[in-house]
Amino acid sequence: MATLFLIKTQDVGDQVLGSFDRVLKLESISDLIVRLYRDRLSNINSYEKSLSMVVYGNVPARGTREITLDTLELEELRELLQQQFPCFNLTVTSPADAADRAAEILSRQLGHDSRLSRMLNWMYSENTNQCSLKVYTMLEHLSEVRHPLQKPYSSLIAKEIDLRSLLELPEHNSEQHYWNQLSTWDFSALSLTTSELIWVSFLILDRLSTEAHIRISSSDLFLLLLNLEASYHQGNKFHNFRHAVDVMQATWQLCCCLSSYIKSSQDVLLLCIAAIGHDIGHPGTNNALLCEHHSPIAEIYGGCSVLENFHGEVFISLLQTHWPLVASSQRLAISDAILATDMALHSQYLDKLESAPVTCSTLMSLIIKAADISNVTRPLEISTQWAVLITCEFDECTLLEKRLKEGDKFTGTSESDVNIPSTLNSILEKYPSIPKGQLFFINTFAQNLFAGLSDKFEELKFLNENVQSNKKFWLGKC
Repeated sequence: MATLFLIKTQDVGDQVLGSFDRVLKLESISDLIVRLYRDRLSNINSYEKSLSMVVYGNVPARGTREITLDTLELEELRELLQQQFPCFNLTVTSPADAADRAAEILSRQLGHDSRLSRMLNWMYSENTNQCSLKVYTMLEHLSEVRHPLQKPYSSLIAKEIDLRSLLELPEHNSEQHYWNQLSTWDFSALSLTTSELIWVSFLILDRLSTEAHIRISSSDLFLLLLNLEASYHQGNKFHNFRHAVDVMQATWQLCCCLSSYIKSSQDVLLLCIAAIGHDIGHPGTNNALLCEHHSPIAEIYGGCSVLENFHGEVFISLLQTHWPLVASSQRLAISDAILATDMALHSQYLDKLESAPVTCSTLMSLIIKAADISNVTRPLEISTQWAVLITCEFDECTLLEKRLKEGDKFTGTSESDVNIPSTLNSILEKYPSIPKGQLFFINTFAQNLFAGLSDKFEELKFLNENVQSNKKFWLGKC
């Protein structure tokens, strides 16, 4: 659904109005920010699926002025939206150029309707500025990160908008209700709304930052999390913000189990920060597809841990905006933690685990690595739901590779949404490949890692027990 936002302007012409599925007239930039975040929290993913436009008609005169959200110039608004909503296809223009931009959007929209087409554009486009339109690509995302603009947009948003009020939480759920969910290995991020995912992330990071004496204000932390969520692709089946929150909760729980082996509360905070940002900007595919088909991002990183290097660089930039104390002092530690999630390095970490003793830095890497693949250690019902999502994402990768090879002859499509059946039997009926897929992953990766952790740390024996229990179930389904 392509959206046209009109901010303090009316006269754009019927042709422009007719180019969009909906037209929203707003009074201010503050209203725009609130609307975009509310839509995002409601899982209205149209800004990734479609090409939308903001027409800003109240461009202040240059010169001395008080900088607020509603005194921003046109280019400043463009920069603000790029920083806060990097995955959105949201073009900013003046009333004078609105007709030209709308015509460009109309001509490009058809090629952007398909999920596979969008993924191809994200991964392989070498253009960072296509026809004056804001169309997301990984290369553009990285380019923006490497050429940051030192403007106080985040401080303006945190100051002028009540960010906490944007979250829509069930009235009957107390803060303790969420802590009870977070404080168990039975936690299911799949049962939470996007607002609840932001809220539980806030609870963990707010507590850990207090314990580590590395404070961040509530408004700044809320904005960081909102900005971070908008930097993940909601349309990804598995590698999205929900997965990031799941990994952060698992990381925190593992740190709680191993508290006697961890040097400081700062280490726990940094590891949880790395966990929630470890897949930022993930395209929903894998390093092999990026490398084999010569993605410009793969070229930049020399084909080595491509996604992990990309995630690390993008995430550090976001932290530099919202939590500069952490970004500047712990850049290397966070980057190393994110690199540990590269499955191509799996055997190296198994070797380190078998060495005696395990160093503190190795333990940090093993914790986030274990958390990243902890789905197979969750209770069977939760583990199976995650299995559905990763299966669908793998199927999408297969379709994408087929499209890359067949070109215009390709006729396949990808389902836009995944509806997980309510029972195990109905899941297996709809996705009969899941048992073999789960057994392959457990036998190839998870079993050795969690058995090794169980041997080293008595506190983690439950992980290996859960893996073996789930494995037994899947063997009975083959």
